[in-house]
Amino acid sequence: MGPHIYVIGAGAIGIPLAVNLNLAGKRVTVLRSSSTEHSRSTTEMSVTGVDGARRTARLEMVSLAKLRSLEEGVFAITAKATGNLRIADELARLKATGPVVILQNGVGVETPFLEAGFPDVFRCVLYATGQRDGESSVQFRPVAASPIGRIQGEPGKLSEVVGALNSDGFQFRAEELLEEEIWRKAIMNAVFNTVCPLLDVDNGIFIRDSRATKIATEIIRECIAVAAGLGMDFREEALIEQLMMISKRSDGQLISTLQDLRRGNETEIEFLNLAIAKVAAGLTPPVGVGRTQVLGELIQVMSSMTIRDAALSS
Repeated sequence: MGPHIYVIGAGAIGIPLAVNLNLAGKRVTVLRSSSTEHSRSTTEMSVTGVDGARRTARLEMVSLAKLRSLEEGVFAITAKATGNLRIADELARLKATGPVVILQNGVGVETPFLEAGFPDVFRCVLYATGQRDGESSVQFRPVAASPIGRIQGEPGKLSEVVGALNSDGFQFRAEELLEEEIWRKAIMNAVFNTVCPLLDVDNGIFIRDSRATKIATEIIRECIAVAAGLGMDFREEALIEQLMMISKRSDGQLISTLQDLRRGNETEIEFLNLAIAKVAAGLTPPVGVGRTQVLGELIQVMSSMTIRDAALSS
């Protein structure tokens, strides 16, 4: 059956991952990262794919904060990156043993787990989107197999981690040169997670409106300059082609930041545009990323407003 897989986060990525692992015959437990409910539960969850087919599984779910012990296993972090410090502290408290795999996009999301001393830390660059459409259901669209690479630890464990998490419905692949993958996806997210929420539209906007594509191109151009300062060489044409491919394949899908804003939840913009701007300012010489930074700051303002309004209405 393989290792016990703990999926930390019961959201738009965690549920599809857990459902597909369960249906593949693997032992999986979902650890709710924000809940403080003590009791374990077995909950039926469903995932609807691009073809409209619904896949359903009964998942064991429990609050991470209420656990007293954990078996050795693989720890797949799918919760929001804003909770990584707390999650790393909880796993350290539980003396978690086994690889930590961070299934999040952005710059620097692995830092809390490295600082907590976990010896085997891996990162996954997600090429999939999910959107909750009910309390127990998710719409899920994989775009391509998501690469997993090693940040720290034994090189030989990479294939084991990929094998443990891979399934027909949610596919992964090994990637030795992960830094470029991280930045390539961070650049895409810097576009989708600002332009779409600010326009209040779905991901397909870039295949429908040339003005939106022009803004996206300006962001991509700034981010390429930052990546060049880190020794990475991206071609503008290739990234725009990738942007349009993602926009077409996720047409009608809402990006996670827009979903968060609509629900009054905290966004992950500090790990996207604002993290890129911080890296740009630290280069020698510094790289100007005015558009990228301002759009990120606007999302940050919107997030503060929606969180405040949600608190006032509760």
